[in-house]
Amino acid sequence: MVPFSAIAAACTAEGLEALATMAVPASLDPAGYDRLLADGVGDMDWLQRFPEKRLNPGFLKPGATSLLVVALNYQPTPADGVLRRARYAAGKDYHNILRPKLGRVGRALEILVGPGASVDDHRATVDSAPLNERTLAAMAGLGWIGRNALIISPDAGSYRVLGCLLTTWELESRRGPHGDDRCGKCTACEQRCPTAALQDRRVISERCISYLTIEHKGVVPRHLADRFQGWWFGCDICQEACPWNRFAPPAGDPRLTGTEADAALLAVTAATFDSHFAGRGIRRIGYDRFRRNLLIALHSLGRGAGVEAGAIIAEGLPLVISQARELGMALDGPATPPAVTP
Repeated sequence: MVPFSAIAAACTAEGLEALATMAVPASLDPAGYDRLLADGVGDMDWLQRFPEKRLNPGFLKPGATSLLVVALNYQPTPADGVLRRARYAAGKDYHNILRPKLGRVGRALEILVGPGASVDDHRATVDSAPLNERTLAAMAGLGWIGRNALIISPDAGSYRVLGCLLTTWELESRRGPHGDDRCGKCTACEQRCPTAALQDRRVISERCISYLTIEHKGVVPRHLADRFQGWWFGCDICQEACPWNRFAPPAGDPRLTGTEADAALLAVTAATFDSHFAGRGIRRIGYDRFRRNLLIALHSLGRGAGVEAGAIIAEGLPLVISQARELGMALDGPATPPAVTP
């Protein structure tokens, strides 16, 4: 058995301070997954695939008996300017930061296990495989699932990403110190959500600004777009409203930090999009959705008739044109600043 002290030391070396270990559950309660599908998943059709894997954590690593669950803090401060993006996307793509950390933890444990241990004995997952890290983190005691449907801990809030290491080795079990629901009667997140996406501790995906700006491929309905409050990638409103986030610590890795001015975002072109967002999760939405999102953000801030929105429309991207029509925008708006008269 690998002692927890050794596991904690390997994690600490990677900047992973919040961790817990447990036996791999034989199965997970299907109620939450069934409800998610019943609510609708929109363009996230992959959530309907491999239900047996989603409800059986061991399916992803045959023979796995133990599970390490970790949480990594990301930047808790908002972006500059009025054009807003989710804090987790401030720096580099967290998948490419946390997964290698877990991989190195696994290799450190190989040495402790001794002869015969190999990389084939463990598998790291970070929001990329059909594994419900949120449920497992709650089961492991890293926090409770709050009314905003996120893992919350009283000493770190919810500005954290989660990861798991499945292994065939026997790890000493050590539950985290948090698990009891401490939302109490607070409904601040539900009240603050501008699109009423939070209901009964779950997110109605097709109403969520994060879904609409990141996963949704088409035109955003105007009754939702009107309420974006400047968000162009993701949304943190439910986390900003959560009183537990007053305890949110700094990012656990400097690569998860960063900022950008509104002018720099609006200046990104099709030719510079890939380089501007190189190594960042934002890049995966592609240029067309990026410009659609900026247009909606400007519209929601009352700037839909301005120069910046006109320039976006003037590019003629089909998705942007369709979105502009949905928002009732003029398709021949100004693409350049008006001349200044002396």
